[in-house]
Amino acid sequence: MISIYSSLLQSLAIIVGLILVSLLLRKKSIISEEQRPVFGRLVTDFALPALIFSGLARQSFETEELVAVGIMATALLICMFLGWIGGKALGLKAGQLGAFILVAAFGSSSTLGYALIGQAFPNDPATLAEAVVISELGVGILIFTVGVAVAIFFGQGAGGSLTSGLRTFLKSPIFISLILGLAFSFLKLSPTNPVFKTALDLLFRMLDVIGGSLVIFVALAIALMLKPIPLKKLSHLIIVVALIKLLAKPLIAFAMAETETLPMTVTEILLIEAAMPSGTVAAVLADRYGCDGSIASALVIATYGLSLVTIPLIMLLTI
Repeated sequence: MISIYSSLLQSLAIIVGLILVSLLLRKKSIISEEQRPVFGRLVTDFALPALIFSGLARQSFETEELVAVGIMATALLICMFLGWIGGKALGLKAGQLGAFILVAAFGSSSTLGYALIGQAFPNDPATLAEAVVISELGVGILIFTVGVAVAIFFGQGAGGSLTSGLRTFLKSPIFISLILGLAFSFLKLSPTNPVFKTALDLLFRMLDVIGGSLVIFVALAIALMLKPIPLKKLSHLIIVVALIKLLAKPLIAFAMAETETLPMTVTEILLIEAAMPSGTVAAVLADRYGCDGSIASALVIATYGLSLVTIPLIMLLTI
């Protein structure tokens, strides 16, 4: 428990530090709010597609992992519904409601989750690979399909067309990389030609470098989104989103995992990923497609802080 908590603190410090540096760059006018769409597109159209393809293309899928994927996806969809109910009860407008739903459901499994799992299961690449499969398929596919559709629908308000938004998404680099990554994984290509093998290795190394830039671009986008929000209004949103994301989601996932009698290792991975704070990518997507990015980014930061308390408590379920 101590190592997991320490890893969370270190990972959180890195994210907060990057955002603070980005805020300093903003204050010094090195970056400006007019550049926010640029960084949003670098996240959704550049870094994320590279990360999705390289993550999925090199993974194989086991039955237990796919069951965990289904559990994660189900818990996420339930939390989206709870987020919609909670947002409606709070009287949020369309753009605010879309942002709230995304932040209430989608967590930062690839930002903090992998770091925590690496600490909990040191020198165990197979376990980390399981975590990648559960996260990329159980969370990634939904955020890049259902999540984007929700952001487009609520971001465009009454005049928005979900059908046209989905058509746009089907042509996007995110969806294309998702399909190509899954296809590459199932084909299990193992080239014997040394030239082709070297070229493929170089391609994946390049994609890994691009994917590694995701955290930087997200931090820059978050820093440019942040705006003062009345504390009284924000406190209600923080309480509801924390109840859904930090407590309800991991408890739902754990209950379903126990019903399926999954191996303890898979259950622990599932619980860690489900207990993660709201994902910064969810805030970027909300802003990218017209929802209230300032509320989303503020809620993300709030859940990061609260997760310092909730994650150790949730992890007591595995003891």
